[in-house]
Amino acid sequence: MEWSRTKFGERLLAEEQPRLDELVRRLHGDVLVWSGPFSESARGVKRCMARRCLYLSNGQSKAREELGMATFAGRLEALPLPNNSVDAFVLHHSLELTDDPRRALREVGRVVAPGGRIGICAFNGFSAWGLRRLYGRFRADVFSDVKFVNPLRLFDWLALLGLELDEPAEYLGFGAPLNLAQGFRAGIGRFGRGAPAAWLGGGARPPLGAVLLASAVKQTQGASFAGPRRPLRGRKLAAASYPRASTPTTLRPHG
Repeated sequence: MEWSRTKFGERLLAEEQPRLDELVRRLHGDVLVWSGPFSESARGVKRCMARRCLYLSNGQSKAREELGMATFAGRLEALPLPNNSVDAFVLHHSLELTDDPRRALREVGRVVAPGGRIGICAFNGFSAWGLRRLYGRFRADVFSDVKFVNPLRLFDWLALLGLELDEPAEYLGFGAPLNLAQGFRAGIGRFGRGAPAAWLGGGARPPLGAVLLASAVKQTQGASFAGPRRPLRGRKLAAASYPRASTPTTLRPHG
């Protein structure tokens, strides 16, 4: 991914790393799967409580041996894993590489067992970086092949799949995604980091950062994206029978 080799891309990955390490540290269970183009970002799995950690390779990247992760090939939209076989799944900038993010999330929801967790780190379409993505549609740019995620749609998809956020989503990277002069870039960076907290009066940040980081727990089997249900009109319903109420008879005493 070309954006990761730029100055602002390197800064963003460095800002993500401690958050990813903290997210992964809380994961546990028998099997954890990491999906993403940067295997070095998965170093936090060495501190997690999962017994077995797997790395989903897209054919271009493989997990380093020192991470202690077995690598298997596959596509996020068609995972070669059985239902309810995974206890934790981390999507690190992998939704942006899929042709159908909704289908990819459905596959992840299929393989994660009830009670399992999903961690998502993806580019936020509602950010200055999203504007840079629009620019990349018309001219060759490092974001031309990156599909940004709409947070509102993402949260709706998670809810439909029975995945409930266990904490509010976090937003990172409020700097400008431009290679500017050193002094001006430093000023923009300070403005981007400090302004949201000042606007909201605290440490909270608005949902306008370059990257969103979300964690969700699978509650149920979830729903399907197969399309609208058939209306009841036109269907033949089985007849229902009910007991008929009989007229009570008056009992007369004998003799």
